[in-house]
Order: sequence, then structure tokens, then C-alpha cells
Amino acid sequence: MNQDKKCPSCGATLVFNPGFDSLICQSCGHKEVIPELVSKVPVLEMDFLTAQNTASHDWGMEAKIVQCRQCGAETIQNKLQLSGRCPFCGSNTVDSFDAMGDLMAPMGIIPFKITENRALYIFKDWIKDRFLAPDKLAQNAQLNKFYGIYIPLFTFDTLTVNRYTARCHGDNKTWFKSGKYQFQVDDFPVVASKQLTGDKLLSSVVKDYWTREAKPYSPDALAGFPCEHYSIGLKDAWNSCGPDMQFYLKNETEKHESGSEYMDAMIATDYYDLKYKYLIVPVWINSFFYDGKLYTIVINGQTGKINGQWPKSFGTLARKAVELFF
Repeated sequence: MNQDKKCPSCGATLVFNPGFDSLICQSCGHKEVIPELVSKVPVLEMDFLTAQNTASHDWGMEAKIVQCRQCGAETIQNKLQLSGRCPFCGSNTVDSFDAMGDLMAPMGIIPFKITENRALYIFKDWIKDRFLAPDKLAQNAQLNKFYGIYIPLFTFDTLTVNRYTARCHGDNKTWFKSGKYQFQVDDFPVVASKQLTGDKLLSSVVKDYWTREAKPYSPDALAGFPCEHYSIGLKDAWNSCGPDMQFYLKNETEKHESGSEYMDAMIATDYYDLKYKYLIVPVWINSFFYDGKLYTIVINGQTGKINGQWPKSFGTLARKAVELFF
């Protein structure tokens, strides 16, 4: 989402500088720290029930939605920016239209910490370890370009009261136990991107953020980067997290109640004081075609965690098996 902020030294456009919480001029090197990203002000949760009335719609600029004709992905961009390449599939066929007035603006942002060069290094190191990856893919990994994008993430805080019945094991005995356990859930993440949540490999990366390091939203942090428009709304995001939340609470109940013993708990949960944050978080995406099929690799732009899809070659498997045994 390129901003039109100009360098005071040479007049070129400033872009966000990953890892430094600042804008940088790529022409003369002038830097400007972004105040929101170095502040100690926390990003506060908002009440879930009043979200439609209290959520901010101010992106700090005139925004537009850009939609990819090939994969359907929607990104938010500055209205003055020329539409370009889709980071999800690489297509240049995109349409733009004015953003709707009720489009929620982010409450906070986790800025890029991983640079593009570092992302390429992580990718090349990772792809070499994919046992079935074709050799020429690993050899040509440096030719693939990563694209940085911010994706939408909702986090939820809620007080849970968990009523459980459990089968416990210990000292060669088995017994049943029932009880109630109260647990405060903090920053439970739900990715609001249909482009990434459909694949478990990709979603494992984009849920793995240190959300307590989120900073107040600043449009300057998006200079040079697009931002995906959430395709899963707030209420749908909360409704979709049921199975993951129950798995999480089951583990917490077992750890709290049984210590080192195994506890096969079945729980029923009541939720109180539900609150949320809407954050945008950084991802490096590499979408490439191999033998006519699209593959996607994602890297967490804060932690460097990587995962994704890659082509499998049984010819590579056969060769490595021969090398292993002979």
C-alpha cells in the first residue's frame, strides 16, 4: 500500500524498512522512525458485542479494494497507487473499486521484521531439505521472488468456565473425575484470510505470531506493501474457531487438573466477557508454477517460520534411495 510520503532530502518516495520500524528512501538512504512502532502504548481489546458500533473505519488514507480476477484475493491499497501483481497467485489481471465505508480498519499491526533477502535465504535452506522436491527446483530457488503482504488476523480474549468429565490414569489404576475449571484465554488467533486458511501448512505459519508485540496501527508501516482485505468477518471468525478452541481448552484443562498424569477429558465450555483485536500481520509469499500447477510458500514476516506446498518427484526419491543404500 504505497504511501505518497516523500523524502525531504531528495524527493523520492519513502518505503517501510523491515526490521527497523522506520521509513527509508531507496535513493539516498534517508530514514524516518515511525512513532507508533516504537511507542509503548499497547493495542487494547474491544468488546465483541458492540464491535459494529465502536470499530474504527479510518485507514488513515483514501483506500481502495483491488481484486484479482484469477484467484479472487482482495487487497487494500492506497487510492493513488497503481494496481499491480497479485501476491497470492502472481496474476497481473486485477480490478479496483472504492472501499466500502463499513470496512473495519486495523487496531494494531505487527510490522515486518524479516527482510526479503532473509526470506529468500530461509526459503532456499528449507527447500533443499524437502526430500521429494525436484532437484532443479532447489537449484533454481534463488530465481523465485517473495512478495511481502500484511494479512488480517483476529485475536480473542475470553473468560472460560469449563465443566469436564475425565478418565485419569496413574499407578496402574484408572478412575473417572468430574469438575469445573476456569481459564482466561488471551490472544487466541484466527486468520481472516480464505486464501491461506484452506491449507493447514500455510495456516500453521500465519497463526504463529507474538501478538503481544503488536503496535498501534500506522499506515506508514504499509508503505511498499499491500494489505489483504479480511475475507472472514469478525463474527464468522469467532464462530469458526470452535474446534481449535476446544482442543486448546482440553489441553489446558488436562495440564491444570492432572499434572503429569494423562487425562482424557470431555469438556463443555461457557464463554464470558468476549473481546477482540483486529491486527494485520506480515507474511512473505512465494507463489510459483511447476509443471503447470501453482504452489505457495509462506514465511512468517515476524518470526521467520516457513511452510507451504511444493512439487514431489518420485524420480528424486528413487535417486536418493540409491544414494542412501549404495
